[in-house]
Amino acid sequence: MLLILLGGIATAFNFVIILHKLRRGRIADSVVDIASAVMLGAMFIGTLTGMAIAMVASVVISIYLWFYPVMIFDSIKTWMKHI
Repeated sequence: MLLILLGGIATAFNFVIILHKLRRGRIADSVVDIASAVMLGAMFIGTLTGMAIAMVASVVISIYLWFYPVMIFDSIKTWMKHI
């Protein structure tokens, strides 16, 4: 029961973080967050424990990206200015 509750809280928290990033225009972070959640879910599919691990890991990745955002688009813009 606790595992289901933990998974639900982690999922909701992760969606709130991703929505907040999308609203602030952090598209690259959102894409990485969604891709990591999908990949982790695919890796741990089949058991409730595995899915809980995947969701908690996805939340940790989202929090990491909150403080250290992906700079893919900024690098491309900088590169394009030099051309």
